[in-house]
Amino acid sequence: MSENEDKLAAGKREKDNGNECFKKGDVKEALRYYHQALLHLSGLQNNKSFAVFRKEQEEEPKKDPLQEDIMKTTSVVYSNMSACCIKLEKWSKALTYANMAIKNDPENTKALFRRAQAYINEGNTTKAREDLEKLTLKNPDDAAIKREWYNLKMKDREQDEKQRKEFKGMFDRGRKNEENEEMKCENIDSKSTKSTTAHSKPASSEPRFVELDD
Repeated sequence: MSENEDKLAAGKREKDNGNECFKKGDVKEALRYYHQALLHLSGLQNNKSFAVFRKEQEEEPKKDPLQEDIMKTTSVVYSNMSACCIKLEKWSKALTYANMAIKNDPENTKALFRRAQAYINEGNTTKAREDLEKLTLKNPDDAAIKREWYNLKMKDREQDEKQRKEFKGMFDRGRKNEENEEMKCENIDSKSTKSTTAHSKPASSEPRFVELDD
């Protein structure tokens, strides 16, 4: 077994250990094993032994089975890390790991599904819809995908309701400000009227506070 094959095997063992922890509900321990798996797999994707050579420009690149295995295993590890973060409701990290999984294997539908879940919970319904549409084309009758469509619908409704409340709050504040301005104007007019009336009274009726005592 070559050094790269040995590292790949070690990465797979750590991945399997992580999977066992995940099944038992120990998500944090699962993440620890997945990180260990990545330490074994890191750098293997860019190893010179996996460089792609072409005999001619138009010729299809050669595929290396070991390289493909490494890429797919790496993708699975990242996808499983995304699943852990979804369990922990760490949506941003779940999204990051799902993207890494898809980068290593664009055909990883589980990673695509988890990315859709993360998008929904982050409130990015546009991106979530794009992912769910891709998944539905491949698995139109999948119950889990249908569930996420429902969750997406609920998130849309929640955002619409939040937006309506924000608009209502802005409208109410605007109306209140207008009423306050009107009241200020009325008070100014009232004071002005009183002042004019007071000055029109005969001088003899005013208190003589400024006069000196005898």
